[in-house]
Amino acid sequence: MMLCVMVSEAFFDSLIPAGIAYLPLTFFYNRVRSAAVREAQKAKLKKQFLYAAGLLSDYLRSGYSIENALVRSQAELREVYGEESRIFSEWKLMAAGLGINRSVEEVFHEFGVRSEVEEIRSFSEIFGIVKRSGGQLGEVIGSITEILSGQFAVEEQIKTMITAKRFEQKIMNLMPLVILMYIKWASPDFMAAMYEGIVGRLIMAGCLVIYAAAYFWSEQIMKMN
Repeated sequence: MMLCVMVSEAFFDSLIPAGIAYLPLTFFYNRVRSAAVREAQKAKLKKQFLYAAGLLSDYLRSGYSIENALVRSQAELREVYGEESRIFSEWKLMAAGLGINRSVEEVFHEFGVRSEVEEIRSFSEIFGIVKRSGGQLGEVIGSITEILSGQFAVEEQIKTMITAKRFEQKIMNLMPLVILMYIKWASPDFMAAMYEGIVGRLIMAGCLVIYAAAYFWSEQIMKMN
């Protein structure tokens, strides 16, 4: 709401555009924010899964069956992440599936689909292949976990490196609006011509379109990085 008011005042010297655009922009913002929250949850689940997969590998190498390893690792996941965590809920759900005589390949496959995380889905597919072929589950899971952990560490380093750039991006995105608001308040006569008549309003509307396009362009650049 504050952003709508600021933009409306800066570009049109009126609150009417803010009232018109508020609901559509709120709907759009909620969708964008929901997508960002989902991505953050996926990243969190991926990190938790790497730890859980490491536990499975350790139990399997100690001689436990995959079913017992899955059940026993729940206690450690509860201590580390808590009962409200997504990974504990998934582990508990898979253990419950094994309790009603469902195959371990099936419960892992369903977990991979539910997670919507590509690495977990790939892990579940490889797990099913190795389990059916009678391979060394402990060694395979351990190797996959090491690969995924290395990949995750690289991703975290990249995120850390671009954090400062993202902060700079947000400042640069706000600067045109801040400068325009400053000029409007400090020298209202200087900007008066842009708020009077159809030509001035069209020019300001065009500036707003360019400003919005620059903002979304910068967001796309940061996503590619």
